Amino acid sequence: MIVLYDKKESCCCCAACMNICPAQAIKIKADADGFTFPEINNDLCIECGLCNKVCAFQNIPVTGDEPITTYAAINKNSDVLSASASGGIFGALASLILEKNGVVFGCAYNENMEPEHICVDNLLDMKKIQGSKYVQSNINITYKEAKGYLKGDRWVLFTGTPCQIAGLKSYLGMDYNNLITADLICHGVPSEDFFKVYIRYLEHKLKGKVIDLKFRDKSKGWGHVEKVIYLKNGIVKEKLIQPFTSYYHSYFLKGDILRESCYECKYASRSRVGDFTMGDYWGIEKAHPEIGTKEGVSVLLVNSKKGIALIDELSKYLKLVESTFEQARVQNGPLNRPNAKSERRKTIFKAWHEGGYKAIADDYYMKNKKQIILFRLKMLIPRSIKRHLKRLLGRA
Repeated sequence: MIVLYDKKESCCCCAACMNICPAQAIKIKADADGFTFPEINNDLCIECGLCNKVCAFQNIPVTGDEPITTYAAINKNSDVLSASASGGIFGALASLILEKNGVVFGCAYNENMEPEHICVDNLLDMKKIQGSKYVQSNINITYKEAKGYLKGDRWVLFTGTPCQIAGLKSYLGMDYNNLITADLICHGVPSEDFFKVYIRYLEHKLKGKVIDLKFRDKSKGWGHVEKVIYLKNGIVKEKLIQPFTSYYHSYFLKGDILRESCYECKYASRSRVGDFTMGDYWGIEKAHPEIGTKEGVSVLLVNSKKGIALIDELSKYLKLVESTFEQARVQNGPLNRPNAKSERRKTIFKAWHEGGYKAIADDYYMKNKKQIILFRLKMLIPRSIKRHLKRLLGRA
């Protein structure tokens, strides 16, 4: 009998095994904590072993390219920039590939607010896969779909976490000149079920139906402010949520609710698997004080000759400032090492299993009550007064 993995830390659920199975004997199922894992139906399995061979996470050493060059990047299109989490690299790459009559794969929410990879072939639908989704995306059969487009000589841009890009490449088994891959500077992924519980918590709190969630809204500038878009009494409404006042956002940033494999992720390093790596350029103020940061700045790592060959075309869409990998990695932890697993993780999942979202939220807000009150009071102080106080403190 085929064994896909011996412990949960050994599976990132990239779904390459499911995509390659000729007997369709592998399904993706969630465990008690909502994390998904492949499961074999032994009645259908023909024991060909392709599922084991295709597992990049377990079998393929990280020998990916180190970045050839590094840029600070800002999209020249203000609409694309405002809809992006940081500097709009994804929007530029997607626009370039769509201009070549290609297709783009990335993560979107479906009508039930479930994160899943989809394929788009136009700029209007591109908006569905813009922005950060702090949750694991369901790959479904998008590796198969991508292969079909590649064989049909269409350009393909496939974006995802590094383990998803490694899974795609292992599934394909060969390189395609018309394939461009872009991996994320990945912090790790919470489970879809834990995310859906958070959506239910928001719906209970707002007394409406959540129809979209932007973890990185820019209406107040570049940062980590959430925007919840919800339907209440037939009216679409919006609410901004500061990350410290959101238990989900806060636990995510601290690395407390990630899947087991994320804490041992071999892709959290300087060796990259995508042609490009994209993420926020945290620390840009020190690395490049000459660059304005209000609307967000991305770091773009170019990791392959294919990536280098596209830089001139990308410069039509992006303002590119040469930087260095050493500068970019200073405040981008996942370029150095994976998140450390904390003791809080067990407590959080225990609270969820015993009392649902109410127990998680109550525990979080009770432990952080004073800090949240102080934070909210600070938010009430006008910016002009804050600037004046900073000037006074600077003179002291």
